[in-house]
Amino acid sequence: MTTLHGPPLDAVEGIGALTLGSFCEDVAARFGAHEAVVFDDPLRGGATTRWTYAELHGEARAVARALLALGLERGERVAVLMGNRPEAVASLFGAAMAGAVVVPLSTFAPKPELAFMLRRAEVAVVLSQARMGARRFEDDVEELRPDLPVRAVAAVGSPSWDELLAGGAGGDEAAVDARLAATAPSDPGVIIFSSGTTSTPKGMLHTHRAPTLQFWLQAGIFRRHPGTRLFTALPLFWTAGLNTAMGSTLAAGGCWVTQEIFDPGEALALMARERVTEPYTLPHQTAALEEHPAWAATDLSSLRCVYGKSAFARHPRVEGDTTWNMPVGWGLSETCAFFTAHPADAPRHLLRESMGRLLPGNRLRVLDPATGQPLPPGEEGELAIAGPTMMANYLDSTPEECFDADGFLHTGDGGFVDAEGYVHFTGRRTEMIKTGGANVSPAELEVALRACPPVKLARVVGMPHDRLGQVVVACITTKDGAETTEADIQAFLRERVAAYKVPKRVLFFAEGEIPMTASDTKVRDAELVALATDRLAETTPQPSTSGDQR
Repeated sequence: MTTLHGPPLDAVEGIGALTLGSFCEDVAARFGAHEAVVFDDPLRGGATTRWTYAELHGEARAVARALLALGLERGERVAVLMGNRPEAVASLFGAAMAGAVVVPLSTFAPKPELAFMLRRAEVAVVLSQARMGARRFEDDVEELRPDLPVRAVAAVGSPSWDELLAGGAGGDEAAVDARLAATAPSDPGVIIFSSGTTSTPKGMLHTHRAPTLQFWLQAGIFRRHPGTRLFTALPLFWTAGLNTAMGSTLAAGGCWVTQEIFDPGEALALMARERVTEPYTLPHQTAALEEHPAWAATDLSSLRCVYGKSAFARHPRVEGDTTWNMPVGWGLSETCAFFTAHPADAPRHLLRESMGRLLPGNRLRVLDPATGQPLPPGEEGELAIAGPTMMANYLDSTPEECFDADGFLHTGDGGFVDAEGYVHFTGRRTEMIKTGGANVSPAELEVALRACPPVKLARVVGMPHDRLGQVVVACITTKDGAETTEADIQAFLRERVAAYKVPKRVLFFAEGEIPMTASDTKVRDAELVALATDRLAETTPQPSTSGDQR
């Protein structure tokens, strides 16, 4: 059997506590007085919140005591519906200290999607914030509660948050310690939701070991240390935001400088003021920073971890560390982030050639798509994976339904392994669209569009984009006599799906113009993408009727 193995996990130095609650205890003991979190809080008129590791630990313990005072049982689910803010971090670790399974929820989710996730995860308590931009999360959850298992809601910026913490004030610290001691790395720890190939978000149950091991490993991969001051606006409900940004920065003793809603002008001022050393941004965010009028005049001279020809490396005030490169890797929500990686000190040519080698403890097979048999190095097939940060299972499936008889997850991604053990990713064998760092399920949008009265046929495709990687494009045939516009379709979807999933463009096709198979049961996607490419080149957003679709 051809199986590629990563380095032995027990040979890796620098791995600390492997439960979420004990991780917080661990880093607080190591870095107590060091600054851990910096945030300009819109709920406090933009006032800056600064927490040391000791203060973060104290706030997390306060959340844990409060949850125990509510009568929370071990293994119950506590959702964290917050943007990037100090209380979100305290809630994540505090809920874990209390023995809960933590459920970070998307702040992008509209109410129907939010209700689905709360129900699917069987959430007992929701820790949220009163408002974030135009959203009122506490109101949303309270409106949904009659049909959900949620029995308590508390929101930062609302009296309910103060009442929650007051309920645990003076509580029994020994009870928190007992829950910590009773929690093992192999216990259920966190549920991550990610849009899959189905029409609803896919929930993945991870053990405590998955995120915490990623924290420790990625601190080394990115070469972070107590002097690291990392800026990011990536949310905590994405594994990149949770593990690659926040968790691994804390594992190294660094400082997490964050925004809950990305704003390029405010981000530039924040990076300059806080003397950020490493910016962790998505490509479209980096482009927005470079295009901002204040870009050239902003003092970004503290930035060190920048790379190659990136916008940050081109900034007139930046002299980056020439021995540091942005790590490149491959992973899934199912693996809680990286599965393979090149570390930050890898030669630049290697970063361009592959996705790196397996992380410690991981195993990989390349399978023949036709036979399912393992292939030797150099031959391309489907990547099947197993390892210590692999999910336990999907929420709606048993482990036996998720993994093969040898415990491997068949990813649906294509690739191969070269003779030196580097993993090469050759393409997604599934239909997911990757836009601005987020996954979008075409099936989810197509199901939603079935309820749109003017729509007869809808097919959603990903089109290449130089900044976002891909953009979501909806290709639609309308019913006879129906009239609609691109804006109408986008407005319809905006009420039903997260904003980042709404198609950037909607293209209208006449009856029979969308290419179908001979049986008229499936769309021929390659031909449709070619048609859409031509259409995008020649059209601007315009209204459509069934009689005039170009």
